[in-house]
Amino acid sequence: MIDHPFQHLASFYGPWSASLAAAVMQDAQVAAPLLTIQFDGMAIPVVQVVLAAAGVLLARPLAPKQERSQGTLRFLLVSAIMLIVAVTWAAQAQPGPLFAFVVAIGLGFSGYSLIELAGREIENMIKAIFASVTGAIGSRNSGDDL
Repeated sequence: MIDHPFQHLASFYGPWSASLAAAVMQDAQVAAPLLTIQFDGMAIPVVQVVLAAAGVLLARPLAPKQERSQGTLRFLLVSAIMLIVAVTWAAQAQPGPLFAFVVAIGLGFSGYSLIELAGREIENMIKAIFASVTGAIGSRNSGDDL
């Protein structure tokens, strides 16, 4: 005799459903930043900001050769932009130390690609806005001729 594959689900899910119903939800414990500095009314997490800056600066030498081939000035400019983005994000979002470091490494490694991607997205958005406005003006003008 062949057993149905779902035959024992009731015996499995019955006790687990009761356990789930009896479980109590607890609020997630958010760790407070280790060290903060008050600046302009905002608590800046020092450890996260330092790790974000270190992540960008340590990852920049590992950037793809394409970025380094575009000249030292551009490489330094992209490094500065990514450093500002990472430090600002870490100060504002106050992530955990490890997450701040890992995200900053990603920004430092692929900074130029990220800036190009953001530029293309902004360019496409502006083109779509102009096309929409031009279409609205064109349809409005064609309606006046009637």
